[in-house]
Amino acid sequence: MTSNFNTDINSINDFASEIIYKIFSYLSYPEVYRIRSVCQKFKAMGEYHIYQQIKESRQLISIKLDGKNKNNDSIELEAVHYDVKNRVIEFRPSESLESKLSLGNTSTQQWGAYCRLLKIHFSGWFSNSNKQQQKIPSFEKLNAQDQAMFLYHYQYNSSIEKIYELPCWYENKVDRYLGDKGFILNLSYKQPGQFDYIQQQQMTTGLPTSYYSYRSITSSTPKPSPPVMDVKWIRVTLDWVLDGMVKSNMQQNQIYEDSFGTLNQLLAKEGCFKYDPLSEPILNHIVTKQDQPLSESLIKYVHSHTHECHTRLTRLQHMLEGAGVDAQVIWKYTFAKSYVVGNGSLLGEEDVVRRIQDSEEEWRQKKLSLTRRLLSHGGNI
Repeated sequence: MTSNFNTDINSINDFASEIIYKIFSYLSYPEVYRIRSVCQKFKAMGEYHIYQQIKESRQLISIKLDGKNKNNDSIELEAVHYDVKNRVIEFRPSESLESKLSLGNTSTQQWGAYCRLLKIHFSGWFSNSNKQQQKIPSFEKLNAQDQAMFLYHYQYNSSIEKIYELPCWYENKVDRYLGDKGFILNLSYKQPGQFDYIQQQQMTTGLPTSYYSYRSITSSTPKPSPPVMDVKWIRVTLDWVLDGMVKSNMQQNQIYEDSFGTLNQLLAKEGCFKYDPLSEPILNHIVTKQDQPLSESLIKYVHSHTHECHTRLTRLQHMLEGAGVDAQVIWKYTFAKSYVVGNGSLLGEEDVVRRIQDSEEEWRQKKLSLTRRLLSHGGNI
């Protein structure tokens, strides 16, 4: 059996590249990604095929601010380069696409003068989701409440629902970084008008801090003009792209995994064993100085911020995993999102975990009931 399998693999390897790429063209991204494990040739060709398809079909990454109205509220970036060694795709705004976005809050439903949260979406997640959401037989036989519950849970995609917090715009730095396990975003802030960031900070400290002093804004202190976010590029792993398509908790590799491994070894020699891999100084080193010795400022930063190695999100994820709950469901619930981004949540960690557990258990039991009812009508979930 093994001999026959090896013979088949060798026969496949003898295929011309054009034939293999033609075969890939009939498959979805997740299918190509799965069969790439057949051999090294399929791995290299499959991954490059996905990049080429994304580029040729002009599938974009959209960066949308939370707290904006529906007009001119996002920046779109297109694929421009594939890093074969690190398996990373770089997206940049094209010359015909706007790369700047004001952080002014224009939403009537959001408090605060400036936007500080954003979402990052790949356009392929939505087209793939539409194909998967086939109409279920007998679905219309469910009452409106059950239909709403089913769609809420069935259509949930953690990649789409994730929220990220922007770096503080007061710090006078040319390059700012925002990251997750599967991407790094490079941006900068520009302040319109004649005020620099120090003047803006001084003006902001004069703004009222409570609801009761709201009327004094116009009379006491001028409102600073909102900064403008200028997106330069975003680099994403193929795992990140595929994760939003399959809507499952697939195992993602850390972006620039080898560079982070080297960094871990160098920091360990300095007695640093715990740090936040998504902090700006770390991301800046990975992007710009990964082949250079550790700077004194980075070592000092890691030593002084060891206590911040676990964020609210990572603590929640660890607690949920310990409770046997998929940590990706955090983004399904508004109260959990509010806690993660520190948006006025009054709940503690234990409260959030307990409410998520209760909600997921309620859905598990309800799903069994809905499945039986749909089966009785010839449908299925």
